[in-house]
Parts: sequence; structure tokens; C-alpha cells
Amino acid sequence: MDTNSSSRVFKPKLPARVIVSAVLIGLCVAAFIVIAVWQSGIGITAARMSGVIVSKEFRPLAQAEREITLNRHGSVTSRSVDGDYILTVEVPQKDGSKKAVTVWLNDKARFDAVKVGDPFDVGPYYVPSK
Repeated sequence: MDTNSSSRVFKPKLPARVIVSAVLIGLCVAAFIVIAVWQSGIGITAARMSGVIVSKEFRPLAQAEREITLNRHGSVTSRSVDGDYILTVEVPQKDGSKKAVTVWLNDKARFDAVKVGDPFDVGPYYVPSK
């Protein structure tokens, strides 16, 4: 009797409908993940706009101001700001035209590092107008 019990195979009785629905649900979830990953990259490629700097402008303030910044971790920093650092960048569009984009920089070092005619990536500074 011991030999007979070890050679027995246990077969669960699952209806074919349950197996088919489980496979279909798995395929739908996998398709959703693939489409979500694919769609998340579209915004990144659209934001990668680069062009050529056509003008630089510094607008001094009448009085130096104190700028207070709160970062995502909750720490507060403050610094003195003496004016606005503004770049105008011409970005080529898909139709062949050029669009002038105004970029407001927040530090003098970055403003001084670039000059008119340099290539400039607008993506990190670009906020689309609606």
C-alpha cells in the first residue's frame, strides 16, 4: 500500500475558464506596464529642447533682496539676490521655424559661464505655456 500512495499524482481540478481568465489578466497587466513605461518617456524627449543663445540681459534690482528657498527635504536656505539673469534662446521647431524662449537663471555663475552664440539646453528651465 505504501508503494501505491507515492506513485499517486495530485491533479487540481481548475476549470479552463479560470486558467484562461488568469492568463488574460496577466497579459493585460503586462501590456499596461509596457504602455506606461513607453508613455512616460514621451514627455522627457519633448522637454529636451536646445538652441542657441541670442541675448543675455541682467536686470539689477534697486535694492538687493533676500531670497528664501524651501527644498523638497524641508530645509530652508536664504541668499542675497542682486538682480535677474535672463537669457533669450532661439529653439528650432519641428516645422523649421525658430521660437524665442526666455530663460530666467537663478545664479550669476551660470549666467557668466555662457555667452551669446553658445548652445543651451532649455529643457531643465522650460515651462510650457498653456
